[in-house]
Amino acid sequence: MEQKIPSISDSDVKRIVKRDFPQSEFIEIKDILKTYKSENEKGKNRIYASILKLSNGNVELVKKYIEKANTDYRDVIALSEYPNYSEHAFEDELSVKKKKQLINDDWTQYEAWLNKT
Repeated sequence: MEQKIPSISDSDVKRIVKRDFPQSEFIEIKDILKTYKSENEKGKNRIYASILKLSNGNVELVKKYIEKANTDYRDVIALSEYPNYSEHAFEDELSVKKKKQLINDDWTQYEAWLNKT
């Protein structure tokens, strides 16, 4: 089952932090994000975006999801990018059509979050 993968730039991360957090927390959030132990420099912005999405403007949740990502980054990706698919994909009675619909719904939701102003 093919899932879309977002391409997140440094400017996307900066924009999301500015959008979702008070200006007074900008430097703190950037410093917290730097504590993610990235195995792949290229993919770190995707992890940052997942953490920011899941934290929903809450600094303490940023810290929580950094810890989770440092244990296994796939956990934060699944929760942020594929929440419905991750929850239901392994149900035996779920049809391929329904799985595709979950993936599409998750992508629509993710894009709306990513692109909101």
